[in-house]
Amino acid sequence: MTWSTDVLVCGSGLAGHCAALAAAECGAEVVLIEKTASAGGSSALAGGGFAFAGTDLQAARGIVDGPEALRRDMSEVGGGKADPALIETYVARQLETYEWLRSNGVVFSLGISSTPGAVPRVHSTAQGAAIKALHMRVEAENRIQYVDRTAAGRLITVDGAVVGALVNVDGAPKEIHARKGVILATGGFSRSARLIETYAPGLSAAFKLGGTGNTGDGLLMAGRVGAGQADMGYITATFGVAASRFPDTEQGPDEDSVLLFPIYRGAIMVNRDGVRFADESANYKSLSASCARQPNGIAFQLFDSKVIAQSVSTSSINNYEGALKRGLILTALDLDQLGKMIGVPEGALRQTVLRYNRDLLDGGVDRDFGRRAPAYGSASPLSGIDSAPFYAFPCANAITATYCGLTVNSRMQVLDVFGEIIPGLFAAGEILGGFHGRSYLSGSALGKAAISGRVAGAAAGDRPRPGMPSRPDPDRHLGSAR
Repeated sequence: MTWSTDVLVCGSGLAGHCAALAAAECGAEVVLIEKTASAGGSSALAGGGFAFAGTDLQAARGIVDGPEALRRDMSEVGGGKADPALIETYVARQLETYEWLRSNGVVFSLGISSTPGAVPRVHSTAQGAAIKALHMRVEAENRIQYVDRTAAGRLITVDGAVVGALVNVDGAPKEIHARKGVILATGGFSRSARLIETYAPGLSAAFKLGGTGNTGDGLLMAGRVGAGQADMGYITATFGVAASRFPDTEQGPDEDSVLLFPIYRGAIMVNRDGVRFADESANYKSLSASCARQPNGIAFQLFDSKVIAQSVSTSSINNYEGALKRGLILTALDLDQLGKMIGVPEGALRQTVLRYNRDLLDGGVDRDFGRRAPAYGSASPLSGIDSAPFYAFPCANAITATYCGLTVNSRMQVLDVFGEIIPGLFAAGEILGGFHGRSYLSGSALGKAAISGRVAGAAAGDRPRPGMPSRPDPDRHLGSAR
């Protein structure tokens, strides 16, 4: 059985939706496939923040921001290892993508940043809201055919050019021929124990979360046709993911990525001995290294009624009340009782909290780790943990995303191991390598998905069909812009 279309998009996360819509805007016929039963992937599970600079929401609050600051911060956070051409593409296209998303029904709000970098630029959406809005647009677009439960297998090539893919539809093999190109938007490989063991064996014990379909399909497909890779050595875990089966510290088969950060609202964190082990205002990526050194790799974010009062039901990372109702947060009227519930030595929790509170009363700064505010860059003062009831959130490290993968140029054309374009093959979203470098700026992952998806969709959708006169390809001989 064979299908034929102009553009085939593999993966229906944020990048895949943006790619499909952008290709359709060019007049292309599009088939958008998803291997699971529902659209969204990791994008539907993410916190919903996009990094944009110079928006109307920032201007309305008197926040001065713009392309130069965004470019600088992204380069610095990436440790100078990111591809400047990919950062430049992001910076150049981010404002128009912000407006494009709004025109497609995505609603943003601007919160207070707790990210290293001083300027609040994370434009928030409710969890899964962006995917929901874009999926409605996809279903309404007659040029796009959306098909779920359809897994891509291998790419089809003719004379070195990608012309389609072999897919599996409910157990039946099928070929989809793509006259203009194939866009891989299949996400990362956070759910693949085999690939994590291959590329980041030191993280093999971390929970493996993210979209359930993120098993590295696109990476393997592209690898078979010679695609290059970038940033594979920078995979890191994320601190703060619920150990939802606690006191069992093993990952359950149905584990989901509940990520909470009461530490950025004033909580402290302790290990299984009931003692603190780091400055809680640090970035959650760097905190993952500290957590990995603790007994069983488990930590507890400890807080009181003042913090839980800051719960936000529409924020996945701050919905403490929701996590409490699900049993992911433990609560007690006194610290000794809470200490027994989480299994730390008797009296240890109370002693740790008394020391921390005493430091704040004496000088406003804790003497153990030098913490000065709830989160790095925050102007809010620290407050002691002294208002019952008390709460503990058992959490651990998890690989929620991999943020590495295929080498591409500024048009999202996939490059081979020698830096040459693989004709007809494009990539977008988490599967991209080279964009983040050593680490990533908060909000840039979803921002990258939207921007790279639009760029890839337009580049593929604008390619001539076979038999039509060819137009010059400005990137054909450039290879990587590194």
